[in-house]
Amino acid sequence: MVAIVVFAGAVGTGMLLRGLQPAAGAARIDSIGDRAAPGPPEPGPATVVLVEDVALHPDADRIRAMLQKYFDAINAGDYQLWRSAVTPQVARDLGESAWRGQYRSTLDGSIVVHRLEPRAGGGLVALTSFTSLQNPVDAPPELRVRCLRWWVSYPLIGAGNQLRLSSSSPSANLRVAC
Repeated sequence: MVAIVVFAGAVGTGMLLRGLQPAAGAARIDSIGDRAAPGPPEPGPATVVLVEDVALHPDADRIRAMLQKYFDAINAGDYQLWRSAVTPQVARDLGESAWRGQYRSTLDGSIVVHRLEPRAGGGLVALTSFTSLQNPVDAPPELRVRCLRWWVSYPLIGAGNQLRLSSSSPSANLRVAC
């Protein structure tokens, strides 16, 4: 009797689940061990998002606007716009030709500022994550892949409308293949 109840329950559950569709974006399993190939990775929206604690910072709007300018410049291949978002030293260290070579195929998205920390010597550090797509030959030499998920500590120098992004230490940045 118990076996019949268990079997009937399993059949009923199977009948209910048979009509359900997978969630949007989920891989569909067509048969055992046979999975449809996922679509190409996408970087996600290019809008800079601040988590709630960061959004409460007195300079939140200026921080978001400056980081938005920085990522918009990279996505558009606009060196002059990028220069306006970084400190003069960063712009001198990475001239236009090198910048164009570094970002020629980059498209960034899913940009989230998770935390702001005080920076030694003044300013802030914006702990930020984002996804980048690029031609694998343009990816960092140690990770030549099309899609990278980054966690970067961006130093923010200055105040108000003079807020600029400074260079970050490579050891303060993490990246993994998507």
